[in-house]
Amino acid sequence: MDSKEKSTEDIVAAFGYYLDGRLMGSAALEYEDGQHFLEWVAVDSSVRMRGVGTSLVALVEDEARARGMTELWAKARAPEFYRSIGFRVLGEKEKGPKTLDGCIGCPEFNKSCYPAIVVKDIREKTR
Repeated sequence: MDSKEKSTEDIVAAFGYYLDGRLMGSAALEYEDGQHFLEWVAVDSSVRMRGVGTSLVALVEDEARARGMTELWAKARAPEFYRSIGFRVLGEKEKGPKTLDGCIGCPEFNKSCYPAIVVKDIREKTR
């Protein structure tokens, strides 16, 4: 396999949303290069805007927190969705454990897909 291709072999937890026995959404926690990442977030267009993605990401956050993580990183194809659920988009000069290097050669890069690296503090908030 080309090193740029994604594999499911590093997934440590995965969650799905099923409707009438059909998978309509998914999200996973992946362990790669000594770090955990939110990956494989997808929601069928017929159930978008109903909280499915938000719920799936919350499940991944809970799993990450249970594994002792304090931050959750992702490469976001839809940065505005991630912003809406508390993630912060890294600025141009900021570095994170993920990069957009694999996106640059994609024919959709900055045409129909405007990805960003995002991060969220997932520590339990005290009142």
